[in-house]
Amino acid sequence: MKERGIPQELQLLRGLRPRMNFSESEESYYLYKEKGYEGEMNFDKWAVPLSKKMIFLNDINLNQNNNNFQVDSFGISSGTLHHFEVKNLEGDYSIEKGKWTSPSGNPVKNPLLQVDKTETHLNQLVKNYNIPLSVKSHLIFINPEFHLYDVPSNLPIIYPAQMNRFRNNLLQNSSKIRNADIRAAEKLLSLSIGGSPYNSVPKYSYEELRKGIVCSGCGEFYTEAKRILHCEFCGVRESCSDAVLRSVEEFGLLFPDFKVTTKNIFDWCKVIKDERTVQRVLRSNLQMIGNKRSSYYIKGTREKE
Repeated sequence: MKERGIPQELQLLRGLRPRMNFSESEESYYLYKEKGYEGEMNFDKWAVPLSKKMIFLNDINLNQNNNNFQVDSFGISSGTLHHFEVKNLEGDYSIEKGKWTSPSGNPVKNPLLQVDKTETHLNQLVKNYNIPLSVKSHLIFINPEFHLYDVPSNLPIIYPAQMNRFRNNLLQNSSKIRNADIRAAEKLLSLSIGGSPYNSVPKYSYEELRKGIVCSGCGEFYTEAKRILHCEFCGVRESCSDAVLRSVEEFGLLFPDFKVTTKNIFDWCKVIKDERTVQRVLRSNLQMIGNKRSSYYIKGTREKE
């Protein structure tokens, strides 16, 4: 019922990374978000067979008693709200006296505490809104290179080697999707509050960001622009029109208050030497608003000349 998109925070980080120098902590956070998103996408592929018997709501933000919380995936079936928390950790982790330790020996946040907290909010939410679902949480470790030592028993953890058996068990214990499940899913979706604030995105301004067109393959900048742009680093080839439109999307994401004008996009792309090239792409693919001198462009069907 709700597919997963690229989180807007990750889109912003992807747009900024080639154009500014990330600090060590900013780079680490970016890689953490990329790895988390990769794990969620791998979970979605794994969960495809379950969609015959489950309604999936992915990447949902909710609020309960002024507490905002995010859920990686819901799977609704047979009156049960399966709450999936997906982790893409890699390496050998261990637990000692309830504290988690990373492969490097550093303490890390206990993901079970996050699962328990979210489950508490969910139980309160379904009760407050009279949603006829019982909540069941699962902590999914999706990376096959993950292992956890010294694990207490009876934890809601699913390890990589258990994934297929776990899926088969869910299929066997789920009936066909009922109308009540659909109504419950629609109610949960209606309670979604949209995206969360992007507090961890580095501060930036237009003037300090590097200008140019970033290769869609490797993230390096194109060094010259012709009708076909060719990346000298990875060999990717892309039409000038596609590259400009991609840059327009990136510009709009990073600077939502700026208007998409020929001058702005020409300056943003930089590597294109003729402003008329940018103008032709914008006129051919976007809708022009206003007269020529003060015109700007928005998404939509362009007017026929």
